[in-house]
Amino acid sequence: MLRGFEPYTKLLAGTRRVAAHPDAVREFAYDWRLSTERAAARLAEAADDHLRAWRAHPHGSRDARLTLVAHSMGGLVARFFMTALGGVRDVRTLITLGTPFHGSVQAAGLLGSGSGTPLPLPRRRLRALARTLPGLYELLPGYRCVEDPTGDFRRLTPADVESLGGDRELAQQSLDRREKLNESDAGTLPQLRAVVGVGQRTPQSLTLADGTAELREYVPDGDTRLDRRGDGTVYREAATPAGRTPSTSPQSHGALARSEEAVAFTGSVLTERPLGPPLGATELGLYVPDVATAREPCPVEVDLVDNPVAVELQVIDVSENLEIDRPRLSRRDGRLRADVRLPWPGLFRVEAKCGGFSAVSQLVLAVAGD
Repeated sequence: MLRGFEPYTKLLAGTRRVAAHPDAVREFAYDWRLSTERAAARLAEAADDHLRAWRAHPHGSRDARLTLVAHSMGGLVARFFMTALGGVRDVRTLITLGTPFHGSVQAAGLLGSGSGTPLPLPRRRLRALARTLPGLYELLPGYRCVEDPTGDFRRLTPADVESLGGDRELAQQSLDRREKLNESDAGTLPQLRAVVGVGQRTPQSLTLADGTAELREYVPDGDTRLDRRGDGTVYREAATPAGRTPSTSPQSHGALARSEEAVAFTGSVLTERPLGPPLGATELGLYVPDVATAREPCPVEVDLVDNPVAVELQVIDVSENLEIDRPRLSRRDGRLRADVRLPWPGLFRVEAKCGGFSAVSQLVLAVAGD
């Protein structure tokens, strides 16, 4: 949901390569539809079990502590575990990749319009489902993101969520919980290392009218509006607790955890070496529709780069890991663009590379024309 996630295979493999032993690495799966409080309680049990086993392991240490590596909402689960459940005493470092500490306006958009997923799902049914999911309310934006007709910006309220068809009580609980956790972050998350996306077109604010939310790609900056971008799902300032300086990456939200730079960053933190290569040479922006019709033109646009020859595009069939095209960009209406024809229905990855850094990528689902 919300532009799709890539598998964590590369991140897990890279982490195991630098760990003292493969047994030192443990995966933790959770149900994002439920509250972070519930997931954090399960994480506390898994963390205690893993730490106890590693301290007794032949390659382990009785003084060992945990390093948590979390993508997206996983960072909210880890923060609740550390802050509200006292897990901070057993954690050495928390690495977050694209975590919406201050929420994402796409969550409000999903409640208000039924849009925001990469799949062509029935919007009315999707809205009805979304209203029942406690985890979705955890992703609601907590910053000044609602633009009033006067042009002023304010925070999203539980009454606003109710006007979109959401559950007012669930909204109140989640917004109160986030405010309380944000207030305590400074004292309880000294170990945080955040990586945020910065180069992609990202909804950052919204307007409300007639029970729907219209998403906007800007935030207030004094008397003006400024496009701060992000990873396509979480805008850059929303992905870091207040007062923290993150590391930045041009990657999209779903691809953050699989990028070579994020894997190198995680390994460097784990082994306490210098933090590896920069997480991207440029704020390369890639726009690909979530859904396209197979065998018809699918527009691919690249932002923040002037020279079309400097960018390499590649289209890959995800299921077969097969390259199917290397389209060329051309300048149209002041933007770099290519029309790609996806040859058959399925899931494809479009990658854009500029310079010696890993490619920025975005998933697109090709559907049959009928």
